[in-house]
Amino acid sequence: MHRESLDVVIVGAGAAGLAAGRLLAESGKRVGIIEARGRIGGRIHTLQAQPAAGADSVAIELGAEFVHGLPPASWSLILEAQLATSELHGSLFCFDGKHLEPCDVRQRDSFRVLQQMADWLDRRVPASDLTFAGYLRNARVEPAAADRAAAYVEGFNAADRNIISATALVRQQRAEDRVEGDRIFHIRAGYHALPSYLAACFSRAGGALFLDHPVRKITWTPRSVSVQGSTMNGQEFCVRAPQAIITLPLGVLQANCVTFDPVPAEAARQWQTLAMGQATRLTLLFDRCFWSERAENLSFLLAPGELIPTWWTDHLNPPAMTGPPTITGWCAGARNLARLQEALPTPGGLERAALQSLANIFAIPIQTLQHWMISAHHHDWQFDEYSRGAYSYVAAGALQAAGVISTPVADTLYFAGEHCDIEDQWGTVHAALGSGLRAARQLLEPAVPPPVAGGGTANR
Repeated sequence: MHRESLDVVIVGAGAAGLAAGRLLAESGKRVGIIEARGRIGGRIHTLQAQPAAGADSVAIELGAEFVHGLPPASWSLILEAQLATSELHGSLFCFDGKHLEPCDVRQRDSFRVLQQMADWLDRRVPASDLTFAGYLRNARVEPAAADRAAAYVEGFNAADRNIISATALVRQQRAEDRVEGDRIFHIRAGYHALPSYLAACFSRAGGALFLDHPVRKITWTPRSVSVQGSTMNGQEFCVRAPQAIITLPLGVLQANCVTFDPVPAEAARQWQTLAMGQATRLTLLFDRCFWSERAENLSFLLAPGELIPTWWTDHLNPPAMTGPPTITGWCAGARNLARLQEALPTPGGLERAALQSLANIFAIPIQTLQHWMISAHHHDWQFDEYSRGAYSYVAAGALQAAGVISTPVADTLYFAGEHCDIEDQWGTVHAALGSGLRAARQLLEPAVPPPVAGGGTANR
């Protein structure tokens, strides 16, 4: 493939790339999107599983799953595409190794710790950033509460308490509050319906989408970009355009999987200061909703002592779920993942570890759960060469990174993706969408100064 007639080449057909591509194509630009995978969506990856012959398929999310709150970047598309949604309701349960019961005040105090952290940081003179672990020590948070709060932060942000920025956590929480981030929604047809809609709009506007085209090198000079690689069948390609939008995930950028010639030095320095979160998730289909007998109206379940410490389901929230009930296990953060990996001696160990955790929590023999289980579904984003991690977070001292990366390079290279969100909503689909729109507008209106990180007023 050799294209000389493009105005803009976009690397990556995830949420950011598709959002940018649609806006540019509908603005009259000749746009090509180059995607390494054989599908669109990036870290949005919905599998349509068929539980039995002749049965309706069930949407299984292997990547991003929830629409967190009411962010305009997501909901404008959801409403435009007329996608049906359902809001997750239910009760939060906790398992302490012996007892399964609704979470009490002590178990919820991680939220209180985070709320108090904002006031504590605001009072600091002079103000300086520190890690979340550093905040817990300096603020002398009671040890048990500190450990529960750190476990929550590591699980939700897929982060390391000794790395993640306390100030970024406060900014993120305030941004979530502005969009009612405590409300959680599913797209009933599956999250893939959102990028599919964007891709359809992009194609109708004349955009060109190239799948199975892994990019290996980006060579550029001011107002001239050459994107090079080879297709899955070994055919080399080179796509040229005056300008490019790069939406590679942070993990791919940090691993130098795609080389830049020359390297955009300041942007590269900044993306190396950010951190890529690691997480493992597994969704299990069963022929019965066995958890409802011991955890009525369950939505989320916290089991910090288990190899799979977090679970959720919305099967009891009709009409959100149809067909066989599903329950999803989540393990994130360096400590939890290290413990999980040590316990997985065989390739099939993750499924057994998940069933053993459920057996412990619900006091049901693992053999019975195996008999009830229809199927298990998992995708390892850490070892996916086109993602190399789940989603990003801000390390202490890196608060300026997103703003710098978001600054256009010589009116030629523009960067987008959830890691360079400038409205404090890192690690979310709506951050990716917003960053793609921001990059496209910067390209269309180069006289407009780039926004400053943390200056937004507006999710995972």
